[in-house]
Amino acid sequence: MQEVDTREMVDFGRTLSNLLGELPEMRRELHEELAELAKKEVDAAISSSGLNDSSGDIRRWQAAHIGSGGGYAAVRAASEKEGGGTGPNSAGAITNDLEGGHKIRPPSGKPGYRPRIRMAYVNGYHFYQTARSSLEAKAIRLAEQFVEKFAKKLEGEE
Repeated sequence: MQEVDTREMVDFGRTLSNLLGELPEMRRELHEELAELAKKEVDAAISSSGLNDSSGDIRRWQAAHIGSGGGYAAVRAASEKEGGGTGPNSAGAITNDLEGGHKIRPPSGKPGYRPRIRMAYVNGYHFYQTARSSLEAKAIRLAEQFVEKFAKKLEGEE
């Protein structure tokens, strides 16, 4: 008698259910690795940008963040809770000014005053943009390793 045996599909379904239960933790681990890698890339971009950060403050102010559900990774300036402060001299404000540039205060206009500054804007160092472009290939490699690990678990090799 001809028949279709679905016992292997039941085993596959069980394996898939177990693996899907592990997926959120695997995804969080992937994003933790991505955040660590992004932090290293931002630090390297700050160092190579020509910015005078001999004290290490700018690099220290950048912090890796992982989403509460483990679904994203980011590097951004330290928040107030992380010691970044608030206001115009906070880590975030200074990072924004260094990243994208900023305006220079115009002269006061008092008689006889000759401004030394001959520009209206300071160019930024764009270290986040530099880090983003160098991070892309490394992030793709990490994602490929994640998919390979997932496939091995699905096949029951790991």
